[in-house]
Amino acid sequence: MAWRASYEAFAVYVYRALIDPLIWPLRPRIARLCRELNVCEILDIASATGAQCRLLAEVGMQVTGVDLSEAMIAAARRRGGRNVRYAHGSAYDLPFDDGSFDASLLLLALHEHPEKERTLMLAEALRVVRPDGYLIIADYNRPRLASIHVAWQVIRLIEALAGAEHRAGFKDFVSRGGLAGFLQRHALAPVREHASHFGAIGITVIRRD
Repeated sequence: MAWRASYEAFAVYVYRALIDPLIWPLRPRIARLCRELNVCEILDIASATGAQCRLLAEVGMQVTGVDLSEAMIAAARRRGGRNVRYAHGSAYDLPFDDGSFDASLLLLALHEHPEKERTLMLAEALRVVRPDGYLIIADYNRPRLASIHVAWQVIRLIEALAGAEHRAGFKDFVSRGGLAGFLQRHALAPVREHASHFGAIGITVIRRD
């Protein structure tokens, strides 16, 4: 459908122009964390333009990016990169066997969705990780003094402009306690926790049993 192709092409443009620059400080932190965890084969779920995949590959990891948007996958492939491959697929039903990766990433992917879908994404992200592997989640936490927190205000603006469905997911995620609330609701015990964007983004590491 022409309208869908146009919409997805616009989404790629917005992602590259606004979102990639906004979240860039998170990228090297994730790469450093993966190196510290000594993981080699990584799945980036909802990989979008492939920025995180390329950075991980540059430091020697084998990376697979998966995204539901064919336009995002095409844009990522055009950027190239050694040790990176991309697959078209849903985060609710990942096209990979159980235990295929040392680690999976859910980076700013959960907040866009209703809670039921977040739960599906979590289950799939854990399913494809090998025993004793890791799930790394990064997502929003409402910071202290949010009204004067510059990064948070920029995040809120971008989320407000992202469309009604996306905006509703963000508001629901934050109202439920952000990433910290999500971990608590799903009885997830992090083995490591970090923060980015002056506390507006939480980073957590879950070890798969």
